[in-house]
Amino acid sequence: MPFIDSLLALARRLGAALPVVWALLLPLSAAPTWAALNEVGRATPSVHRLRFFIDPQLAADIGAPEAGRRLAQYVADLNTVFQRETVRSFTFDPAKDLQIVAPGAAPPCGFSGVAGGEIVLCVGPSKRGYSHGGLTTSTTFPPTGVTWNLNWTAIHDPLRLSRAITPAAPESTEKDYLGRQLKTLLHELEHVFGAGSGEYYNAIAVADTTETAPASDLALVKHTDRYWWTRQHWRLDPLLGTVFEQRYDPAANRVATLGLIRFTEGTKAQINTDWRDWPKLGSSKFMAATTATQVRVTERESGAALAGAPVSVWRDPGAGKPLEPIAQGSTNAEGRFVFDWRCGFSCFAVGKTTLLVKAQAPGRAPGATWFTIFDAFEQKAVQGQAAFTIDLPLGVPDSQKPAVSLAAPAMATVGQPVALAPVAVDNVGVFGVFGVKVIGTDSLPICTFTAPPYTCHWTPTAPGVQVVRVIAIDAAGNAEVASAQVIVRAPADTTAPTETLNVPSMASSAAGLPVRLSASASDDVGVAELAFIVDGKTVCAPRAAPYACSWTPTRAGLANIELRATDAAGNVATTSVTARVGAELRPEDL
Repeated sequence: MPFIDSLLALARRLGAALPVVWALLLPLSAAPTWAALNEVGRATPSVHRLRFFIDPQLAADIGAPEAGRRLAQYVADLNTVFQRETVRSFTFDPAKDLQIVAPGAAPPCGFSGVAGGEIVLCVGPSKRGYSHGGLTTSTTFPPTGVTWNLNWTAIHDPLRLSRAITPAAPESTEKDYLGRQLKTLLHELEHVFGAGSGEYYNAIAVADTTETAPASDLALVKHTDRYWWTRQHWRLDPLLGTVFEQRYDPAANRVATLGLIRFTEGTKAQINTDWRDWPKLGSSKFMAATTATQVRVTERESGAALAGAPVSVWRDPGAGKPLEPIAQGSTNAEGRFVFDWRCGFSCFAVGKTTLLVKAQAPGRAPGATWFTIFDAFEQKAVQGQAAFTIDLPLGVPDSQKPAVSLAAPAMATVGQPVALAPVAVDNVGVFGVFGVKVIGTDSLPICTFTAPPYTCHWTPTAPGVQVVRVIAIDAAGNAEVASAQVIVRAPADTTAPTETLNVPSMASSAAGLPVRLSASASDDVGVAELAFIVDGKTVCAPRAAPYACSWTPTRAGLANIELRATDAAGNVATTSVTARVGAELRPEDL
C-alpha cells in the first residue's frame, strides 16, 4: 500500500485529520496478513540511496564538486549514527546523487520519480541566519521518503567547523551543522523509517491545567520533573532534542557529538522493523487498540494494590489547549482502572498520546504521573506488552525536603575526568529519595540516579570556575539543592596532531577485494589513536605506528574515507578522501 502509506505519513507530518483520511482510503486496501509481534525490530540490514537537490544559491560560492565532497561527509556522519544504532545505512555518489536545482523545480521533491528504497533531500537557502525547517513524507515498505523544506545557511565542511561569529553568520558553523543541520537530518530520516509518529517533542512541555491536586506540569527542562528524571537518556534521540553543546574545540566536538547521539529502544524497534506485511499506519496490531489501557494504583512502600482509589485521566489535545478529561472512575480489587482513550490508533499519528493520570486514596498523598508516546512505543515495540499500562504508586504524606551534600575536588583540568560524590538522605527512608541529579554550569545533567550509589565522573569542557550542583528529590516531590565550586585549568596540550592519509589507487579495486589503508601522524606530545573511518564506520583504530589496516569494500560506488588522529589530551585532527569502488568481480574475472 505505498500510495496509502505515503498519504497517511503526509497526514502524520502535517497534522491532517487522520481519521478522515483513513476512512477514505481504507476501502482501497486489501486485508494484509499481519506479522507476529516478535518480528518487530528484526529487519535485515538495508542500504538506501540518498539524493540531494540543492538550491544553486548554496553552491554558488563553493561549486558543485566541493558541495558534493562536503555532502559526502554529511552522509558519512549520518552513517556513523545509523550504522551504530540501527540496521539501516546510506550511500551517496555526488556524480549521480547531487543536483544543483531549486527544490521547487525538482519533481522528486514532490515524490515524483522516487524509486523504492531511495530517500530524497531537498534543500533551499535560509533567510533567518541559521538553518531550520524539515518535513517528511514516506512509504513504509520499502522505506522510501522525501524530506523537503530544509533551509540551510550554507553547505558546511564538517571537518573544518569553526566557532567564529561574523555579521554574515550570527551562528557558528559548528552550531549550525551539529546543532541544526545534522540533528534535523537524523530526525527526518528517523521519520522515513517509521519512527517518531506524532512527534516526540510534543511531550517536552505540557502544562497541567486540571486544577486538581497534585499540580504536575510536564517539563523536560525542569530539573525536578519526575517523569523526565528516569528518562534522561531519551534526550539523546534527535527525535526529541539535540545533544549539541560547545565542548572542547570544534573538531573534537564533532566526534563527541556523534558519539553521544543515541536512539531510544522504541525508535530502534520502529526503524529496525520490516513493514512489508505490517503497514504501520494501517493496523492497530502493532500499537494495540487503546480501549483497554489500565492504570495500576499501589502503595509505594509495599507494592500492595489500592482498591477503590479514585482515578482521573486527561489527554493533551495539543496546540497549547487545556487538557481534556477522558476517563474517571475507581480501581477494582486488584488496584486497576481500565479506560478507553476514545481515539484509538489515530492518537499515535496525530500526537494525542500524552496522558496525565491522577489518583488518591485514604491515608495517602494524592499522586500524578504522565504517559507519553515514548512509553507507548517502549511498552509495545520493545517489551511486547499486550496492553498499555500506567503505574501510579501512592506514598504517605510528606512535606520535608531531603538532606543533600556534594563532595567535589577543588581543582580539575579540561578533558580530564574527576569523581563527584553526592549524598542524599530523606526522612521517609529508602522509599523517600526518588532520585539524585548532578548538573554542570550549563545546566545540562552530568549524572542522573534513581538509586544509590550516587558517585559519578565529570569531564570539564571549559576552563574557569565551574559550579556543580546536585539536586535530590524525594518521592513526594520535595527537592533540595547543594553546590560546589571547582577551579578548572586549561589543558597543557592544545595542539592537534598532524596526519597524512595514504589511499592506493582504486582503479583496479572491486567490492569484495581487500584494500590497504595507511597513514602517518605526529604530535608534539604523542598520538594516542589513529582511526580509519569508511562511510561513518570505524574500520580500525591503531594506537601505535605503523598506522595501517585492511579494508574490504562491501559494495561498488563512492566511499568516504576519513582519517581521525587523537592525542592524549583529546585534540583531534581529521582529513578525508573519496574513493570509487568498482563492481564485485565474478569468479571468471579472477
